[in-house]
Amino acid sequence: MEKKLTVKEVAQIMQEEESTIRYWEKEFQDYLNVKANKGVRKRYTPQNLEMFTKISELLHTEMYTIKGAKRRLELDRTVGDSLGVEHNFKTTVVFMFSCILNELQQSRTEAAALSEKVQQLQHTKNMMEKELREAQNKGILKLFRPKIQTKG
Repeated sequence: MEKKLTVKEVAQIMQEEESTIRYWEKEFQDYLNVKANKGVRKRYTPQNLEMFTKISELLHTEMYTIKGAKRRLELDRTVGDSLGVEHNFKTTVVFMFSCILNELQQSRTEAAALSEKVQQLQHTKNMMEKELREAQNKGILKLFRPKIQTKG
């Protein structure tokens, strides 16, 4: 039979306050599945401890909000359930998916910058063409000016 931990033991292992563990238990109850009869102290399994560790990592290391962490855990659960894969593979897939999303965001940013640069170059080209036409018109005018003046 596996050893079950008290909230104090979990808090010590996690280096968190007991109130934080209780708060996470309340916020992430769908992912922790901690059950206790009324009047009996709650005990946490190694699986609960693993989930608390994942929650801590999402909140502290990856800087997710509570809502974002819930979405991430739901995504992990969905990927695992649909693919029937183990946790390490799920984590790898989610990490790869996050990397792809980051790369797409960077590509969008670069594309926007390139688009702006193309617009600037187009504007410069238009201005240069206008100046060239004006110079050509002045040149033609200089060429015909003596002929026009002699006719008058």
